[in-house]
Amino acid sequence: MKTGAAGGEAAEVEPMATMEFEPNMAIFGPEGWEPSQIRAKQSATTYAEFKREILNEIARCLNMPYNIAACNSSGYNYASGRLDHQTYFKSIRVEQANIETVVLDRILTAWLAEAVKVFDVGGLEDWPRQWFWDGHEHVDPAKEAKAQATRLANHTTTLATEYARVGLDWETELRQRAKEAALMNELGLTGAGSQGSGQTAG
Repeated sequence: MKTGAAGGEAAEVEPMATMEFEPNMAIFGPEGWEPSQIRAKQSATTYAEFKREILNEIARCLNMPYNIAACNSSGYNYASGRLDHQTYFKSIRVEQANIETVVLDRILTAWLAEAVKVFDVGGLEDWPRQWFWDGHEHVDPAKEAKAQATRLANHTTTLATEYARVGLDWETELRQRAKEAALMNELGLTGAGSQGSGQTAG
C-alpha cells in the first residue's frame, strides 16, 4: 500500500486488519491509501540457476551429490555420476562407523551387561560383533560382478567383505547356499543339461 492522503495524514489502521466483502465486489483500502502490485525481487529468467545453487549448497554439507538432492540426473553422464557417488558413499560409511562406535556398541554393551545378570552367564561382554548396513546397488551389476569375481580369484578380497558390502552375513548366506545346493542335488537339478533342457527329475 502507498500513502497518498491529503495533507500527509491517513486513517489509523491496525496491522493485518481484515474486512468482510461480498463476492464480485471491489476491495477498498483505508482512506488515503492506494493499492499496488507486489514486485518480485528475483529474476524469473535465472530462477532455475538460483534454485540449483541453493540446493547444491544445502547438499554440499552432507557430501550429497546434486542429482540426489534435486532428484534430477539430466545433467549427468555415467562417469560424473559415479565420481560424485563415490564421495557420497564414503561419507555414509564414515557416518555409519561413527554410529557403531558412539551409539550401537554402547547400547549392546549395556544390554550384554544386563544379560549377564539375568541369565547368570559370563564372557558376553567379549563377544565378537559386526554391524551390517544396507549395501549400495551398483549402476552396472554385470561389471561389478565381474570385478568381484576377479578380486576373489586373486585373493584381494574375502567373502566376508563382499557380503558385507551388500549388508549380508557371509556365514548365513553360505549356509543357505549349502542348503540350496543339497536340495538341488536331491532333486537332480545339478549337472550339465539339467537346467533349461525340459527334462524332469526322476
